[in-house]
Amino acid sequence: MDQTIYYFSGGGIALEHMKRPPGFNMSSKHFHNEYEIYLLLEGERIFFFNNRSYLIKKGSLILVDSNQIHMTHSVPGDQTGYERIILYLEKAKTEEFDRIFPRLNLASFFREHYGVYELTGSQQEDFLAMYRALRRESDQKSRNYGIMMDTEIIRYFVGFMRERRSETPVRMEASPSGSGRYRTIYAIADYLSEHYTENISLDRLAGEFFLSRYYLSRSFKEVTGYGINEYVNILRTKKARQLLEETSLSVSEIASEVGYESITYFEKVFKTYLSVSPLKYRRTLSGLTRPQSR
Repeated sequence: MDQTIYYFSGGGIALEHMKRPPGFNMSSKHFHNEYEIYLLLEGERIFFFNNRSYLIKKGSLILVDSNQIHMTHSVPGDQTGYERIILYLEKAKTEEFDRIFPRLNLASFFREHYGVYELTGSQQEDFLAMYRALRRESDQKSRNYGIMMDTEIIRYFVGFMRERRSETPVRMEASPSGSGRYRTIYAIADYLSEHYTENISLDRLAGEFFLSRYYLSRSFKEVTGYGINEYVNILRTKKARQLLEETSLSVSEIASEVGYESITYFEKVFKTYLSVSPLKYRRTLSGLTRPQSR
């Protein structure tokens, strides 16, 4: 059973500390505007992003870039569950930090240095010290507590970036079992990322990679945590959101651009992942409506 140890959200920051039972898999496969800092305190997980799976363990810290498709799922045979802390930073918050401290370039750091970091004991304690300070400020809500929370986050990242400005995070893919199978699924994920606007049937994909439909479907789900159609829909939704933000194309034109013949189905899929219709999302961008808080 899930146990929420702590949760706070406000001022462009969200903090979430949870314990979860053995075999837990995310039901929400997602991408979001927030930057995510994930520290695994206990247990093991498979963390999937950037078309690759990574085996993470106690002390693993993961930086997830804004809008990066990602999820976690259980390690085969998991009997213990896991505990983790996640700090979310909204894009507007990182932009605020970068305006106040122009040389910080926090958004650029996430873009260039996302990945898995294996922290030493003292490095884990640095993160936990920040976490405890954020909890204390959000609980007590003393005068200017929001400024103190911002200061703690900036302090932590200045130290983190000093140590890792030239360091490359762990990008070796995890292959808990059957490394050949993992390489095949990674190739399929790459293929989908290049061809997601096309009509990709399971038969076409199976023929392209000389696999049976059943093996392909089952293995893709086991390695990535996603169904194939689900992954294609997320790739299309991510692109559709970009087009809504950056172009004046109509909703029907965007639906066609990302590979949907039916605008009704496109709107249904879009709302599944972003909780609003494409049209309402665009209106939100122009300030006509306000998105609900997460």
